[in-house]
Amino acid sequence: MLKKTIISLLLFFTAFSLNAEAVSIQGGLSQPLLGGWNVAGTYYGKKFLFEYSHGTDLHFDRMGGAGLSEAERKQDLKVHVPYTTGFGIGYLFTPNFDLRLEFKEHFYRVQSNTSPDELYLSQALGIRSDLPVSGNGAENWVPPLSQNENFMDVTLRKAVESEFLYNAHYVMPGTTHRYRTRSAGLGLYYRIFPLGGKEGLMIEPSIRFWPNVWTDSPNPVAFENQYGVLGLHKAHDQGLFVNVSIGYYKRLE
Repeated sequence: MLKKTIISLLLFFTAFSLNAEAVSIQGGLSQPLLGGWNVAGTYYGKKFLFEYSHGTDLHFDRMGGAGLSEAERKQDLKVHVPYTTGFGIGYLFTPNFDLRLEFKEHFYRVQSNTSPDELYLSQALGIRSDLPVSGNGAENWVPPLSQNENFMDVTLRKAVESEFLYNAHYVMPGTTHRYRTRSAGLGLYYRIFPLGGKEGLMIEPSIRFWPNVWTDSPNPVAFENQYGVLGLHKAHDQGLFVNVSIGYYKRLE
């Protein structure tokens, strides 16, 4: 209730303080590199602004895993974001420079690049460890103790051991783990008009820090790779990142 009240007061204060001086619509340049897109609209007052943005179909494992954490890259995970959406309230230091408090929700679909067939082949070749070791890639790998154990028996045992040893849900090979996160953070934005003037074509570099404040997947999950090593995945955190948007800025004065 307190959080809802604070947010309602912030929205009311912003709406009350805004005397519309300009609006803009823009899209991020990094999102198409990840196979998706993003569009945002911003409403500027004399000292405050309000923005809403929505992005979709982002593949963090594209571009050499540019959107992945170091652990996710080493674990060889596919991280797909069907949507990311939210709003921000900002303070204008100058008409072209502002600081924003931003609230976003992100939906993730995470899957291992190791298929069931690859894992089965690894076991047949004596590569898949049958011990519940955790790590990234081949880290902490130990050879299997048995060469004759049934594939499904090893898989089911690892599912139980993941829960018992790491409090982690075991994600069966070939399946997808889905979850949501919500972040609350800050963003610094600066607007440049390459054609001159105070409106028109706009380039907007930004630096943002979006830490997670909530997730519906609070415990880690375990993805098994071709070595039989369990990679423990925690809910993806956007953290600190930069972006550049391009759009159109229109003054309303």
